[in-house]
Amino acid sequence: MGKDKLSIDKLDSENLSIENLDLTVDEIIDESADWEPLGPTPMPDMTSLRDWDRKLMKRYRPQYYPTCEQCCFCGFGVCDLSDGKEGACGLRLHDQVARKNFMRATWGVSAHTAHARDVVDEAIEKFGSDVPLDMGDHVTVEAPNIRLVCGTKPETLADLKDVLDYLEKEIVQEVDALHTGQEGDNIDFESKALNAGMLDHVGMEVADLAQIAAYDMPKGDPEAPLVDTGMGSVDREKPNILVYGHNIVGAEDIMRYAEENELWDEIEISGLCCTVLDMTRVDQHPKIVGSLASALKFIRSGVADVIVTDEQCVRADTFREANEVGSKVIATTSKICFGLPDRSDDSAAEIVDDMINNGQEGVLITDLEKVGEVAVKVAQKISDDRKEAKTSPSKEDLEENLDNCVLCGFCERSCPNDLPISEAMKEAKNGNLEKSADLYMNHCIGCGRCDESCPNGVEIMKVMEKAAEKEIKEEKYRVRVGRGPIRDTEIRDVGSPIVMGEIPGVVGLVGCSNYPDADEGFREPIYRLARELAERNYIIALTGCHAMDIAYFENEDGETLYEEFPGSFEAGGVVNCGSCVSNSHITGAAIKIANIFARMGLRGNYKEIADY
Repeated sequence: MGKDKLSIDKLDSENLSIENLDLTVDEIIDESADWEPLGPTPMPDMTSLRDWDRKLMKRYRPQYYPTCEQCCFCGFGVCDLSDGKEGACGLRLHDQVARKNFMRATWGVSAHTAHARDVVDEAIEKFGSDVPLDMGDHVTVEAPNIRLVCGTKPETLADLKDVLDYLEKEIVQEVDALHTGQEGDNIDFESKALNAGMLDHVGMEVADLAQIAAYDMPKGDPEAPLVDTGMGSVDREKPNILVYGHNIVGAEDIMRYAEENELWDEIEISGLCCTVLDMTRVDQHPKIVGSLASALKFIRSGVADVIVTDEQCVRADTFREANEVGSKVIATTSKICFGLPDRSDDSAAEIVDDMINNGQEGVLITDLEKVGEVAVKVAQKISDDRKEAKTSPSKEDLEENLDNCVLCGFCERSCPNDLPISEAMKEAKNGNLEKSADLYMNHCIGCGRCDESCPNGVEIMKVMEKAAEKEIKEEKYRVRVGRGPIRDTEIRDVGSPIVMGEIPGVVGLVGCSNYPDADEGFREPIYRLARELAERNYIIALTGCHAMDIAYFENEDGETLYEEFPGSFEAGGVVNCGSCVSNSHITGAAIKIANIFARMGLRGNYKEIADY
């Protein structure tokens, strides 16, 4: 709720006299609200759960394996913290490592909460503040993380603003605690990191509830449709718009423009990472290129006529790489501007004209209602002139790069997964491209460090791309659209089997695609883990890159895991909840098990539920 103000010029009574009183009511938490009794820790601060955190870490002590034994956070540094030495501020190495853990957690909660703020504000502007947070007939505990942490029960988009105000206040305090001269104890840093992680799930829940309600995404549908994923799923003959990042707000305008102008048969909208996962929850026309591991590969392929970026997991060199292949770039958020001119106040027609005729390679447009028109019209106009850029590297490019390779091994030493690049290049020089093709399709995570390290300027990824041109066209699999929350009815059905051990547990597979390598490819261990656990009656819940990457393997019947196993929250279910912000539904399911099956109160009752 907003702040309420009361002004009293003068009040006289038998026992009281007041003059010039200004009263501001900042926040009211109704402890007598009839939906559930209020627990002990509504809207906790950084120390509200500190005693519980320290108890946990006394039993499960943190272990530190630092990758760096120095600190360069302030002007006193660089400080050597090795061999028990203290820095100029008094921090020890284990304190600094814990501080970095807390810092990363703070990055995460700030990114997801800022994302949530954008989604909520944009949704309210488009659809109004009274849009109900309707998660469907089978979901009554619609916001378990918010109920548990904040002690509130949001019912409309407007109610989410109070939750965001709380999160933003706490994030400022967390950033402050990272400053030099603040916290100095490793366990307290870890406690603060746990606090940030708790808040992160609240922020993610706000984001997903808002976009589900505003854009009519699936509401716990176990039969959500299947869509295509993989570089081969994209029609290279059509004008192509690549959407890239985590925030659907700008991408939704592109889909809306295509729908209103009946352009789905004329253009191709594709995407990377969580933005495209969320796009397919709204409309099944967009094609999922892949996870973050496919980003550099697809951008360098030149297939995208226009690249539209939003926020999070966007490569810093996106604009530079796009320029190399003649793709135009539209940045849509103040968080990622790429040094581009701000054209937000110009008309769509002016922007389109400058991008087509006047050499404007990229623009920043924060007025998202212009993004769809600009992206589509520019792609349509330049696509025919870019046909050559959309083809795989030429035979001449391949031969030139192979001739310049002296097999020095710098590429291999730079590879984070120690891939046998030198061996593949040696075989390629002898005319055998199979090893290079296999590396590109199954082992390379697309970081580009091999190219950067080559002293002769050999474009190693281009060699691998040429080697794999046939496999790229055939890379096409099926992934289930993100279903959103877990239904309360599903929780009731699995509560007893989980407690009795018939269902061993719920496993969440989430994270980015910076995997270590494996014999069958970097995605294979995630796929194998999901398969083996599903066969053993575990419930597998996935989001983001992991949800995409497990689809890249098929059984003997040609089925992906999403086709082979049910999409419901049951024994052996393989459940794609959605994008990264849908992580909140995985923790939300665990929270609801305690609430629905064990009848434990959620409202502001974090410790008890955490201990369940």
